[in-house]
Amino acid sequence: MLWGPVLLLLLGAAVGLPGLRDHRQVARNVTRLLDDLLATDRYDKRIRPDFGGPPVKITVNMYIKSIGPVSETDEWYAMDCYFRQKWFDSRLRFNLTGLDEFSMNWLFLERVWKPDTFFMNGKKSYLHRITVPNKFLRIRSDGFLTYSMRLTIKASCKMHLRKFPLDSQNCPLMIGSYGYSAADVIYEWPDSLEPVGLEPGVSLAQYDLVNITTDTENARDQLRVRRADRRIAEDFSVIRVNFHLKRMTGYFMLQVYVPCTLIVSCSWVSFWIDPDAVPARVSLGVTTVLSMTTMGFGGRAQMPKVSYRMALDWFVILCFSFVFAVMVEYAAINFIDTITEDLKKIISERKKQAQKEKVSI
Repeated sequence: MLWGPVLLLLLGAAVGLPGLRDHRQVARNVTRLLDDLLATDRYDKRIRPDFGGPPVKITVNMYIKSIGPVSETDEWYAMDCYFRQKWFDSRLRFNLTGLDEFSMNWLFLERVWKPDTFFMNGKKSYLHRITVPNKFLRIRSDGFLTYSMRLTIKASCKMHLRKFPLDSQNCPLMIGSYGYSAADVIYEWPDSLEPVGLEPGVSLAQYDLVNITTDTENARDQLRVRRADRRIAEDFSVIRVNFHLKRMTGYFMLQVYVPCTLIVSCSWVSFWIDPDAVPARVSLGVTTVLSMTTMGFGGRAQMPKVSYRMALDWFVILCFSFVFAVMVEYAAINFIDTITEDLKKIISERKKQAQKEKVSI
C-alpha cells in the first residue's frame, strides 16, 4: 500500500528532470555569455562605446509619477519620475538561441559603461533606495541598452512674479553630460515614443499644468551650451523639457481679494452715517484701516519676497488707499465745515457791527 505513492513520486521526478536540466543549462549559458561579454580583456567599462569614432547617442524619455511642490520664495520645483536612457554598445552584442533580451538588476550596473548624466539646473535630487536601489538595466542581442531608474528631482526655476497671483511660470529641466562633450555624447528625445509622459490624475495644489514641451519638438537641432568650468571652452549636448504652469487663484480670492473688497465696502458705510456722529464715523474708519493693514500687510510670511511690486501688492495698496481716503475725507470735510462755520460767524458779526455803526450815525 505504501509503495504506490512512492513510485508515483519517483515517476513524476523522472519526468520533470529533462525540464529541470533545460533550465539549468540556460542559466549556465547566460552566465558563460555574461562572463565572455564582460571579460576584462574584451570590455573596459571606463571607455565609452565607439571610442574614437562618432559620438554615442543617448535617447532619453521620462514618465512623471507626481509633480510638486513649487516654491516661489526659493524658486524651485520637485517631481517624482522614472528616468530612462537608451544607447547602443556594440561590445555587448550576443547571439544566444532562444534569448533576445534579458534584464539585470542594479548590481550588474557596476560592470558596464553608463553615461554621466546630470541635471544642469538641479538643486537636490536623489535615487530611491527602498527596499533596494530602484534601477535596472536591460540588454538586447544587438547591443541596445535600456537604463531605467526612479528619481525625485528638485530643480531651480526662475520665477517671474510681477503678475502674481495671476501669473504663469515656465519651469525647465536641462539634461546633459557632466564630463563628455558633444564630440563624445549627444542627447536626444525619442521619435517614436512620447518624450515626457504624465501619470493620469497628476495635479498640483496651486498650479494647473498647462503643457509639457521639449526643445526638439519643432526642430531637430541639438541644443548645445558652452560651459565655463573648463580652461578650454567646449560644447556640451543638452536637452530640455519645459513645464508650463498656470497659477489657480482660488486660494487668493478667498484669503485676500474678497476680504479686502468687503473691508473697503464697509469703510464706505460711513458716508451714510450722520455727520454729527463723530465717534461712530471715527471708530469705523480706524477699524477698517487697521483691518486692511493686518489683512494686506500683516500676513506676508508666505508671500514671495521680491524687490519689485507684484499685482497683489498693487491691489492691496489700492484698497488701503480707498480705506485711508475715507478717514481723510471725513477729517477734511469736518475741517472745512468748521472753518466755514467760523467764517459765517465772523461775517455775521461784522454785518451786525456795520449795522450798529449805521444806526449810530
